[in-house]
Amino acid sequence: MTVTLLAPAYNEEAVIEDFVRDVAARVGDDAELLVVDDGSVDGTGRVLAHLGGQLPRVRVVTHEENHGMGAALATGFRAAKGQVIVTLDADLSHPLDLVDELVRRTESADAVFASRFVPGGGMNDVPRLRWALSVVGNRILRVLFRAPVRDLTTGMRAYRADAVRPLRLASRGFEAQLELTVRLLAAGKVIDEVPLELGTRAAGRSKMSYIALVRPYARVVRLMLPLRWGRRS
Repeated sequence: MTVTLLAPAYNEEAVIEDFVRDVAARVGDDAELLVVDDGSVDGTGRVLAHLGGQLPRVRVVTHEENHGMGAALATGFRAAKGQVIVTLDADLSHPLDLVDELVRRTESADAVFASRFVPGGGMNDVPRLRWALSVVGNRILRVLFRAPVRDLTTGMRAYRADAVRPLRLASRGFEAQLELTVRLLAAGKVIDEVPLELGTRAAGRSKMSYIALVRPYARVVRLMLPLRWGRRS
């Protein structure tokens, strides 16, 4: 089974070389690392161009302008060559040791989420506000969308390519993770979960603004509720 490790990246100059080299050292001949440079204005593009020339299983796709994580994921889904696509943050906050388990479980599921909220999962050294918002937000979203999964917004996931590519993704930012979850559920896809101990980024600054997320998340909830409850296709 061929695998694509997909990582959106925006202004990650401080950590991107360590991330790429760490992932590249772990991928086998049947895997690739695909980084979508989402219009970075620092040295991320320069570093990726250098590494792409050095490391044969590393590919880079570039957006000329910043469009957001959702847009980067959509580009990556289209460009990925693997039968399984594993999404990762490019800041080394996701444990790479979990990738093999995620891929293995796609043999019996359409998608496998690395979940902070199943037994064995958690968040280490994550700011208290982020921890609280994640816990409360996911509990509310589980009720709204009658979701059997615990972590609807995790970014570390494995998808069977044939399950995720047909999905038409409207979201452009971080809220895309919620939209992907609901679209998979509405399509009757099987989602499995494995425990995730989420860490903090290895270097650089987070691009996530909690205040800025309120409006796009509200929009996704408004758009996805009718889909999940069977009122439109």
